[in-house]
Amino acid sequence: MFQMYKIILRSLLIGLFIVTEAIAHAQTMRGVVLNSETNHPIPFANIYVVDLAAGTLADSLGAFEIQNFPSSTVTIKISAFGYATKNIEFKLQNENLIEFHLEAKHVHLDEVVVSTPFGKLASETVTNVDSRRLTEINRIPSSSMSEALTQIPGVYQSSTGPGIGKPIIRGLSGTRVVTYLNGMRIENQQWGDDHGMGITDVGIESVEVIKGPASLLYGSDALGGVLFFTNQSYAKLNHFEAYYQGKFESNTLGIYNQIGLKWNVNGLKFNIFAGQTTQADYQLPNQFRVYNSRFATTTLKSSIGYNKKNWVGNFHYSYLQNTVGILGDADVDSVYKELFYSNDTDWKINLPYQYIDNHYFSFENKFFFTHSFVEIILSNTNNRLREFEETTSQPGLDLSLNNSIYNLKWKKKFTRQLETIIGSQGMYQVNSNAQDAEDVLIPNAVSVDAGLYGLLQFSLPNLIVQGGLRYDNRNIKTSEDFNGFGQLNKSYSSFNYAAGFVYSTDSLTVRLNVSSGYRAPHTSELLANGAHHGTFRYNIGDPNLKTENAIQVDFSLSVNYDHLEISFNPFFNQINNYIYLQATDSIIEDYQVFIYTQANKAQLFGGDVTFHTHPHFAHWLHVQSSFSYLFAQDGNENALPFIPQTRINSQIKIEFESSKKFQLADIVLQHSFYFNQNRIGNYETATAAYQVFHLGTNWKIATKGEPILFTVGVKNALNTAYFDHLSRLKQISLEQPGISAYFGLKYSLAKKLKPKHKD
Repeated sequence: MFQMYKIILRSLLIGLFIVTEAIAHAQTMRGVVLNSETNHPIPFANIYVVDLAAGTLADSLGAFEIQNFPSSTVTIKISAFGYATKNIEFKLQNENLIEFHLEAKHVHLDEVVVSTPFGKLASETVTNVDSRRLTEINRIPSSSMSEALTQIPGVYQSSTGPGIGKPIIRGLSGTRVVTYLNGMRIENQQWGDDHGMGITDVGIESVEVIKGPASLLYGSDALGGVLFFTNQSYAKLNHFEAYYQGKFESNTLGIYNQIGLKWNVNGLKFNIFAGQTTQADYQLPNQFRVYNSRFATTTLKSSIGYNKKNWVGNFHYSYLQNTVGILGDADVDSVYKELFYSNDTDWKINLPYQYIDNHYFSFENKFFFTHSFVEIILSNTNNRLREFEETTSQPGLDLSLNNSIYNLKWKKKFTRQLETIIGSQGMYQVNSNAQDAEDVLIPNAVSVDAGLYGLLQFSLPNLIVQGGLRYDNRNIKTSEDFNGFGQLNKSYSSFNYAAGFVYSTDSLTVRLNVSSGYRAPHTSELLANGAHHGTFRYNIGDPNLKTENAIQVDFSLSVNYDHLEISFNPFFNQINNYIYLQATDSIIEDYQVFIYTQANKAQLFGGDVTFHTHPHFAHWLHVQSSFSYLFAQDGNENALPFIPQTRINSQIKIEFESSKKFQLADIVLQHSFYFNQNRIGNYETATAAYQVFHLGTNWKIATKGEPILFTVGVKNALNTAYFDHLSRLKQISLEQPGISAYFGLKYSLAKKLKPKHKD
């Protein structure tokens, strides 16, 4: 297995050299954006080349120019206020002036997605992708990224207070949900329920969610779904852009600060983002605070991009540091809720706590040819988790997880209708424990992944058909005996497939997709045998666990008019050899014992219904709502544990127009209703229904440049006391946060730079 990994890496280096030598000449693209009805120019339209991750702004006459434009077919997104966004595949034939036409619209509900292989509109993808801008899901500001994602139908979170949250897609989470950042797979300690997802909102522009098995394109573990985050785009050509964003929340006395700087000079692009968050203990509806639920986060991101001739290169680096308090008192090992009550409002982290460092590096290369392109992403992620329980001088836990990852993709367009993608992905993962750590939860281990896949797509004017196959192999090897278990050296492999079609017209989209996925068991599930203080559990693993295999049928029907969109998306997902934590009535070291066990079969089915209207007679009004339902059982029709509640999310937004310098931009009312969850696993407790209201307002102060934005509002406006079924604090009777007022502002500026001309 290790030899196979070396061969693949050697092949990548040779391929990189070959394609570098094969780069052809590039051209200058000159165009103009026009109104499709009047043929008048559209001033200041935005032209964004998805493959270059950069774009430009048209002038007052709708004219624009992009230098070093690739000679192959690329995806271009053209947008302007008051017009429908246009997403086209374009190949520059010559340097004559190109005309692009946009249609005037009052509302446009479709989004461009870039993580899917062929870069289509959401309505044109065979895979059901839910694409959201961060500003859209953060109309009412969230405390964390995982909380913001709960605005997306079918996506929930399991949490340990505001500081730790993990996304759940259709009832599946942890290692079953794969996270990507700019095409780089993020690997951290996602096997632990008390470890966060490793992504903050700093510098993030959008997220795309694939619900259900996606192993064809994303490999092992993508059994429950994929989260694909995209950083903010570079500044427009020869522009400097900057912003500051701050926020305060009363419940946690939370302070958020974020800055962004962008340069784009003659095609050399720089992005720098930095953010810092400090929060005290969160406050319950009964006015007590939850002791040591405080946390702090520091984020730094940088990107450098350049395109020359037919090559595009992007280097990304991200640093994320989390300091997260572990609830309770280090001197009192108990789970009685009153022992967690506090009136303390200090931001200083007390023992016990986690200190987590994440470093993410990636180097992205795209090489464009006449009818194809090659993409190579080489990346490394490093996660170090230290847990200090009784002293700051010696950690109770000290784990390091290092991942070297490659992603190779070749896309070829044979004809206008037929195109293919062939790719390979691999990962070399090393988990190690520091010698001075008091406890070891998972052993020192090496895991090696290697996968090959192929995807074929056939397109007609209203119909796209797609299918593909993939083979993966994962080898897990531990260095020594662990927790009474012998040394582990196992390989897991699987073939996977996906096939489907999408039929779309201007107002109707019908999609059917059948996909499979697999997940090899994690070392924590195979070899765990100890107390996990952050989750109040004593976990015991099973070294004989088998590979999980899933098959999902996903159907969607969407009706989309200028002012109305309705979508119906049922699914059925069957997972063979389903691994889950089974609660028992045993107690070890004052903690309830949970055993990793395996059901021969698990069935999860349900769906989402969404509604969005923007009435023609009331352009100032937006009403949207979603209904998410999930039913889960094993082969004997017993309920699976930790399944989210049925939910209705609704939002009303009222927009205002004013010429005043200080103006109210909009009012947003959000309402979430969670139904009873009475279908529960053994020793799991039921959860009562509840509803929560949030209210927010957004204001603008006009300036000569970008307006200054203010946001003021209140979360959990009625101070409702409730338990979320997926909260890990529910088992010790600690409710979710009470009422919280918030205030935020954002100041942005943009300046055009003079390009440097070569003599």
